[in-house]
Amino acid sequence: MSGRDIFHATVRNALVKDGWTNVAPITLKYDDTRLEIDLGAEQFFAAQKDQIQIAVEVKSFVTLSLVYEFHQAIGQYIHYRMVLRSLQPQRILYMGFPIEVYDRFFQSRFFRDSLEENQVNFLLVDTRLEEIVQWSPNPEKLLH
Repeated sequence: MSGRDIFHATVRNALVKDGWTNVAPITLKYDDTRLEIDLGAEQFFAAQKDQIQIAVEVKSFVTLSLVYEFHQAIGQYIHYRMVLRSLQPQRILYMGFPIEVYDRFFQSRFFRDSLEENQVNFLLVDTRLEEIVQWSPNPEKLLH
């Protein structure tokens, strides 16, 4: 199993632990282009009695060139967001990656500014505990 496959399962497990259901890949057809987003999930928040639907594109950032992989991830995220807005506008897109990557690399201004400039929602996962440690922003706050 590759590093990517292992982290994909870790994010899936973290979402399930966090109370998300129907956690499975999403396939979208946009005109004649087929796109596959790593995970879709939904959760009911009792306080608001609303259902939140998300899509999570999982990134491990394990290649030798973190910057190159980050460029690809941002482009992929922007295209997935465009397609979701058209086909499933209720679904909120997130990029999921390890907290270790965020702590080690994404503290630099380049990465932080790029995430903000491109309006990337992200979630950070502790790979050892298989738990979500941070949402940016929290999906519950995006409902209204």
